[in-house]
Amino acid sequence: MAEAVKGFGETLTQLIDKLAGKGSDVKLSFQDLTLEIGMLKVKLNGSVVLDILYVSEKK
Repeated sequence: MAEAVKGFGETLTQLIDKLAGKGSDVKLSFQDLTLEIGMLKVKLNGSVVLDILYVSEKK
């Protein structure tokens, strides 16, 4: 599972880089997402919206 999360993270990073500076939003929706951490098991439904805004640094 760690490999899948890493691959997803890399893909999301590439997407954010392509959308940077365009005033873009990325909406991640999920249904019945199960997170298991140790003895804790949680099922989630919802969405996360990422507002992508990059600013260039002054030199």
